[in-house]
Amino acid sequence: MTLLQHLFRTLAAALVPALFAGSAFACDPETEDCVEIGKWELSLGVGAGVRTNPLEATPDIPLLLIPQVNYNGERFFIQNLDFGFILWENETQQFNLLATPSYDQVYFHRWSPSNFFIDSNGFATSGKGNNDDDDLPVIDAGGDKEFIVPGFKDVQERKLRNRRMAGLGGFEYSVTTALVDLQLQYVTDFTGIHEGDEVRLALAKNWASGRHSISASIGAIWQSSEVVNYYYGVTQAEADMRGAYHTDAALTPVARLDWNYQLTERWDLRFLANYRQLPDEISASPLINDNKVITVFIGGVYHF
Repeated sequence: MTLLQHLFRTLAAALVPALFAGSAFACDPETEDCVEIGKWELSLGVGAGVRTNPLEATPDIPLLLIPQVNYNGERFFIQNLDFGFILWENETQQFNLLATPSYDQVYFHRWSPSNFFIDSNGFATSGKGNNDDDDLPVIDAGGDKEFIVPGFKDVQERKLRNRRMAGLGGFEYSVTTALVDLQLQYVTDFTGIHEGDEVRLALAKNWASGRHSISASIGAIWQSSEVVNYYYGVTQAEADMRGAYHTDAALTPVARLDWNYQLTERWDLRFLANYRQLPDEISASPLINDNKVITVFIGGVYHF
């Protein structure tokens, strides 16, 4: 167990009794700028969407119902699958203790919670390419791209070990400026699933005009070799003729666009697009047949 993992478990144990403590309001509810404490915000998106699945011979993930859950206490907050405790804050900055699930298991498990709560992160071949692929069969992938399909067992025919969802805990720092909002997270596996670490950085810009609101962000996610190899590595027992696969830490660029239009007091229109560019360390895995993940959803959102 790393020092950070031990520190997070100690802090969590000390703070859990205080998470739900506090009064009902952080200020006088009669004042104009009062923020109500202890209020749950629930909404459900209904529409059509998809998350592409980069796993070889694995179908994309449909997105039809998108729930959203938010809760704000004096110190404790919930944002879908993220749980946080505010350690320090001022008018523009915030430093939090954070617990959140891992993301990468979504490709291996259709019913992973992260395939429902989606608001909580060009190599065409499987494995590192070479110049000896002329005799391999080719399939049409649509558009102007073709995927080379080696004559080996695909993911569905192999006995793969279970890639489980890990619990990640650590710290989050955010700052709001006149130009952009910055968010930095450092989290580590406290459940002992892969015992890896992640660093997440995002820059976001928000606009609002009338009934329209737009949020755009770019960022990157660094994952240690323990994380990458747990989900995308191939052990000797799982390997086919291509052999086992082991790699280094990886850095994944991400971008996101979220547009909302308020129809009524309870209904919004929403369009969401998220793009992940898979780095070499992931896209070169024999399990992977694409170098990107695209998430798109469009539909209505009902606020309860």
